[in-house]
Amino acid sequence: MMTELRKHQTIVVGVNTSAASEAAVRWAAAQAARTHARLHAVHVIEHGRPEATPPHHDLQLDLQTARQTVPGRVGGWVFRAGIEVDVAVSVVTGNVAEQLAREARDAALVVVGSPDSLHHSALPADLAHGCLCPVAMVGTFGDVTYLDVTSRPSTKGTSHART
Repeated sequence: MMTELRKHQTIVVGVNTSAASEAAVRWAAAQAARTHARLHAVHVIEHGRPEATPPHHDLQLDLQTARQTVPGRVGGWVFRAGIEVDVAVSVVTGNVAEQLAREARDAALVVVGSPDSLHHSALPADLAHGCLCPVAMVGTFGDVTYLDVTSRPSTKGTSHART
């Protein structure tokens, strides 16, 4: 399903601390290197979810911490995979699906790891509806599912190969 990208295009990948996120970054980086695209890793800090934040939650502290740790985490994942690719990292706040769709408005592809919580279970479908480009969901072991605009997983293009 993945077609050759034009030079200077971007692949956006959502980043958190999960194993599926690491697999998604490695897979997206391999796609970016293969197609000479730029990899744009986006970490979204959600606010307004009191059940998920401790009482001492400090958005500014969360932003500062993420800005200090996320680029190294992403760079380490790409480096350990042995992939040479241009990487940009953004740390933003807000709703995960909305922010990833906004960051991907000109992207050739959006990649996310398989959701590991009920809270984010609709993320791939939300992105398929909110993005103008294809959306790929990568599982912890590198299995890939492409989602179409109707948010139904596409059996065409599903891969279980590791990259």
